[in-house]
Amino acid sequence: EGGNAMEEKRKKAVQTEEKVVLNDYEFSPVPDAKKHTWRDQVFVWLGVGFCLTAFTLGGQIALGLGFWPTVAAVLIGGVILTVVGCFVGVIGVRSGLSSTVSSRFTFGTYGAIIFGLINAFCNFGWFGYQCTFFGSSVTSMFRLAAGIEVNMTVCIVVGGLLMMITAIIGYKGIQTLSKFGVPLLFLLIIFGVVKTFTIVPPGEVFSAPPVAPISFASAISLMVGSFIVGVSIVQDFTRYSKTAKDSTVGIILGFTIGYPAVVICGAIFTCAFQTNDLTDVLINVLGFSYVAAFIIVVATWTTNHNNIYQSVLGLTNACHGIVKLPRWITTAICGIIATVLGAIGMIDWLVPFLNILSVVVPPITGAMLADFYLLKNADNYKFERMNQIPKARLDTSVGAIVGCLVGFCMNEPPVGFGIPVLVKLSTVIPTPLVAMACSIAVVLIINKLQGQRKPHAA
Repeated sequence: EGGNAMEEKRKKAVQTEEKVVLNDYEFSPVPDAKKHTWRDQVFVWLGVGFCLTAFTLGGQIALGLGFWPTVAAVLIGGVILTVVGCFVGVIGVRSGLSSTVSSRFTFGTYGAIIFGLINAFCNFGWFGYQCTFFGSSVTSMFRLAAGIEVNMTVCIVVGGLLMMITAIIGYKGIQTLSKFGVPLLFLLIIFGVVKTFTIVPPGEVFSAPPVAPISFASAISLMVGSFIVGVSIVQDFTRYSKTAKDSTVGIILGFTIGYPAVVICGAIFTCAFQTNDLTDVLINVLGFSYVAAFIIVVATWTTNHNNIYQSVLGLTNACHGIVKLPRWITTAICGIIATVLGAIGMIDWLVPFLNILSVVVPPITGAMLADFYLLKNADNYKFERMNQIPKARLDTSVGAIVGCLVGFCMNEPPVGFGIPVLVKLSTVIPTPLVAMACSIAVVLIINKLQGQRKPHAA
């Protein structure tokens, strides 16, 4: 009878949300009729990684390693992101729920609030950063292509508001814009790389030495940290996948092929022209002028509405039952605040921000993966069991906290505590992997000490 009651509750929740304008199933499973194959989602997955910050990241790593070591670090980082993303993605396929709703099963209702707030903060920060990047790029475009000086703050504000609009529409808006923007950016980059090799011999590009040397492990950490938040909450997209196969193929397209390819192209441009200013390279050096300007605007848009969309999913779930606002209103409020942050220069915080993400997010993901796979609690991740979730869970919560502490100890101040032995370890093994491994180990140890976990009790 209890099962029938929960099934009725699920159906009513879905029916209620179906009636809501701009509904995106924030609190209930995505209906089977709304799910897609990987072919339907292909541009969404590729659009996730086709962003201007990926080029900047590639240039930054290339300045620290040179070209071929950069390629190796980027590919290794991409494989790590793919593996983590595939495992996390399956959770979304099976539950049909967003990452923050699923986190209630992992951490309990109170722990999920913290997860949702961290999720919101991370993507909120990325949105502000991308708005700054957008404004800077548009300003450069007008100056380089037309010789016109425009106010960067105005460009940041206008761009932030435009990106907010498609995020308000939700997944449908993201899917539609990605179908339009991704092919354009792909063509621009292909032509850009081909033209680069006609200007600078490939041998000179591939042999370019590092300018500001960094360790290989640090480069992998930057690559992983740049998208670890995305793969950790990839359920927000895979809940729309029909099967685990569709989810896995999509994630491989996005994080093994698409994103690394864009990052490597950024390394090519930087090694060729000794500058990490993609806008200047495409418009001025390569001479693509207004075409490049238009495509760069669209490319930034396709990525940044993902950030505010996922930030709001985290926030609405964290505040569910406390603050009762429709998702579109929450999106508008968050978009305006994040745009203001972008206007005051959030671009200057990028590297410290990436380092913090690589410390905080992987242990949380590790705890979820340990619970779902290693503790074999996959059957608990169902909407029908929402009323059986405890307030808090000791094993997963402590595991995530310990993993975070280890990660902070591996980073120098002001990002971390700078424990010498662990800082030295970070130059050998990427910090996100160590933090995640520690989280998984602690979850298993505590669970073992507690005795085999029984199904969630009310």
